[in-house]
Amino acid sequence: MMRSLASRVLFVALFLVPFAAFLVFELAIISNRYESEASIIIGQERSGNTSFNISFLGGLPVAATDTDAQAIVEFIGSRDLLRYLDDTYHLRAHYSSKRVDWWDRLAPTASFEELYLYMPNWLIVTYLPAAKMIRVQLQAFDENYSRMVLDAVISRSQVFVDQMNAKMSADQTRFFEQKMAESDARLKQAKQELLAFQRTNKLLTTESESTVVMSNIAALQRFLIETQAAMDVASKTLTDKSPRLQELKHGAAALEGQITKEKERLSGGSTSAISELDAQERDIQLNLEAVLTMYQSNFSQLEQARIEAARRVKFLVTVASPAVPDEARLPDRLSAGVIAAAVLLSIYFIVAIGVSTIREHA
Repeated sequence: MMRSLASRVLFVALFLVPFAAFLVFELAIISNRYESEASIIIGQERSGNTSFNISFLGGLPVAATDTDAQAIVEFIGSRDLLRYLDDTYHLRAHYSSKRVDWWDRLAPTASFEELYLYMPNWLIVTYLPAAKMIRVQLQAFDENYSRMVLDAVISRSQVFVDQMNAKMSADQTRFFEQKMAESDARLKQAKQELLAFQRTNKLLTTESESTVVMSNIAALQRFLIETQAAMDVASKTLTDKSPRLQELKHGAAALEGQITKEKERLSGGSTSAISELDAQERDIQLNLEAVLTMYQSNFSQLEQARIEAARRVKFLVTVASPAVPDEARLPDRLSAGVIAAAVLLSIYFIVAIGVSTIREHA
């Protein structure tokens, strides 16, 4: 009789009372938690992975590297994102609300560092290497709030990916942009040198100036031949001192002098001779052509670098979008109750067997 009573007392003390307390705690104290879940991957236009994949089916993008995915995982768990969410969606106010049970509640006066240590229990990020997929889960105490915050997490992750793309593009094109700027400055300087040369010597090009001078020489030579022919005719009928013959002689001498000057201008030894100016202009033109070739080469390389950067652009693909939970799936009271009952029964049987053993040996 005493053993039966003691066994009942142990059963009540070790199982019924703790299990009843556990049920009260689970049913009356613990708050319902709503979980939103999303799955994302980092895609890119071209992947270095040569293994077989089915990305061509259904227009699926090629998954980026593990490093890119790990960067997103780190960003989602970073202080920067948490600060943005707290400033925009008031995380501390939500998780310290009185509607949250005292067991899970964040202190109303919690600092940002305390929030940072608190949130990994609620914002859970998991990376699946085999699928190269990131799964993000957020537990909150309001179904709409969990979906809204998770949408913000994905949106900010896209901004982070865009910043990664911008930095990568800037890093790849910075060198060529610098070379492009240098060649552009040299090209402008070479053009200015050519314009200054033409302006100083008052010519459009030495080739056109040479054409003009040669035309002048040809015209003067025609006039000289005509004048000399007129002199020959006049010398047969006029004396050497006649005004007409003297005039023709002076005209022929003037034409010969002008022809000499024009020839000296064309190929003389002075620095203003067209041949000398042509040599100087050709040097300037060659320098301009070399600088232009370098400019075109740098421009081509810059465009190629930009194309290559565009091919490596990464983007965020949402495989499963966040949704408003239909019901509070957490805490799982049924599973918790079964586990608690099993543990309490185990404790009861262990203690009961121990007590029986002690009595038998007493």
